[in-house]
Amino acid sequence: MQHTFLGFSINEWVGLLGIFTAIITGVGQIFNRTLNRALDKTMQPLRYAIDNLSKTIEALKHDNSAQQVEVRNLGKSFESHLIDSQEIKTKVINLEKEVFRRGGHND
Repeated sequence: MQHTFLGFSINEWVGLLGIFTAIITGVGQIFNRTLNRALDKTMQPLRYAIDNLSKTIEALKHDNSAQQVEVRNLGKSFESHLIDSQEIKTKVINLEKEVFRRGGHND
């Protein structure tokens, strides 16, 4: 005795399920490929923009690093000039004291 449901046996139901699964899978694959191609065409400018932005950011990082090195070097140079100017100021003050101590006359 075979079991039936809605006039179909279990073997027929399994066969129908396999056929529907194959049809749905095929339609899904076609839809997926079509959608992917359409997305590739519309997303291509966005991909180029993202690549361009990434390259720009890398260039900015490189420039920023170079500028930081330059600022550090300028800072060291500035400190050196400040020390030199302090020495010159001290020499001028000592020279003024010497001139005023002598009375400001050229001998």
